[in-house]
Amino acid sequence: MATIGRNVKVWIAASLTSLFVFNAYWTAKSYMNFFGYLFHEPTAYGYVNTLGIVFWTGHLGLTARFAALTLSLVAVYLIWIKGRPFSKVKGIVAAALFLESVNFLGLLPSAWLMLSPDMFIYSPSLGMGYLLQVLLTTPLLWVLAAKVKHYDGNQGERGLWKWAAFAFVGYVAALVVNEVSRWMSMISLDNIQFLFQGIRAIGFLNAVIIMPLAVVFAVAGAYFLIRKNFVSAMEWLGVSLATVGLHYTVYLVYSYYTNSLNYAPLVDIWTVPLLGLGISMLVCVLQNRSSKH
Repeated sequence: MATIGRNVKVWIAASLTSLFVFNAYWTAKSYMNFFGYLFHEPTAYGYVNTLGIVFWTGHLGLTARFAALTLSLVAVYLIWIKGRPFSKVKGIVAAALFLESVNFLGLLPSAWLMLSPDMFIYSPSLGMGYLLQVLLTTPLLWVLAAKVKHYDGNQGERGLWKWAAFAFVGYVAALVVNEVSRWMSMISLDNIQFLFQGIRAIGFLNAVIIMPLAVVFAVAGAYFLIRKNFVSAMEWLGVSLATVGLHYTVYLVYSYYTNSLNYAPLVDIWTVPLLGLGISMLVCVLQNRSSKH
């Protein structure tokens, strides 16, 4: 198995922390509306009543993800700082995976709303994007959570790596779908010509060319992970993660030059540290290979 270096661990923790902060931002906003609704604050009360089940399932999803990320950071601390064996922490990891699946499952009402022509928010591109995100993540996270919970040493190890590989591909594909569907929605509101006006073309091409490559690299990494070729798996998974991080780094630069940084929290900007994680994994691969010669 490839040795995971200190820098890789630091970037894993940084990526989880980035997602934690990103999720905490939206969870706090959701709870402001939640308490505003309870105390009949006019704006929040109207907002929650208008969205109905979309708000409540989204609120539940954000809360579940907050708990999942808290558990993930606890697991990282216990394994890498306190030196606990995975067998003692697997319950925490399994719970985190299940709670993360609840976050995605909470998108289903939004998908239904946006795919219904008679609803006040009709956006087939976004609706299909939400639905695909649920299908690409939730079932795989459920299976992976079960595999982790029942993992007992070497027995079943191949199955664990197999489902971890599938879940990784599904998760990366969900990130790609979320980004591409957003641009497809903009096309449906206008026309494709506006995408190639000035610097906007950079943002569009960044989404439809760079992001899909992340899935290709993820599939390659998953193939080697299933075969338990951990060095090659780390190499391709690292390239996949770096590609996602690179995309959103370019997106932030694009947003700066188009004076649209205020819209950045609406997309998965938490993935920017994945660029550092991916690069650190590639450096780790080089070190592992050089140590064998």
